[in-house]
Amino acid sequence: MDKATVLSKLNEIQRWEWTGVAQYMQYHFLVRGPWRAVFSDEFKEGADESLGHAKKIGDKIVALGGTPTLERAEVKQTIQLDEMLQNSLAFEEGAVKLYSEAIAMAEEWGNKALVILLEDILLEEQDGAEEWAKIIASTETGAGQKSASKVG
Repeated sequence: MDKATVLSKLNEIQRWEWTGVAQYMQYHFLVRGPWRAVFSDEFKEGADESLGHAKKIGDKIVALGGTPTLERAEVKQTIQLDEMLQNSLAFEEGAVKLYSEAIAMAEEWGNKALVILLEDILLEEQDGAEEWAKIIASTETGAGQKSASKVG
């Protein structure tokens, strides 16, 4: 594995994180109705997390001699909460995939510090994917609260 290939993958991640900043902020602005009080803050936190990841990855790209991209992928626009939730889950799952690929590349390249950085971020991305999946599961069944109250 050569440095140019690793830098290319890190810039792919950087594009993804910039997309997360834009998409989550857009959802923060647009979420409406009775669920706004709950999800507006969740989407803002997602944007902040993506920005934090973009900062870390950008710093690492520079440290490795590269230039971080300012490009982003397509932002999925919607005003429908269920679509926002599905898009958020898909975004986090995409991030998990990208970080997992980058970890494998960093391991092959032999850069342990990069592996650790990427694993730390991967853990946050995986936690995010699991949280969105749990939220979606409870909204799809409409029984999230009822089922939980029947236990015990």
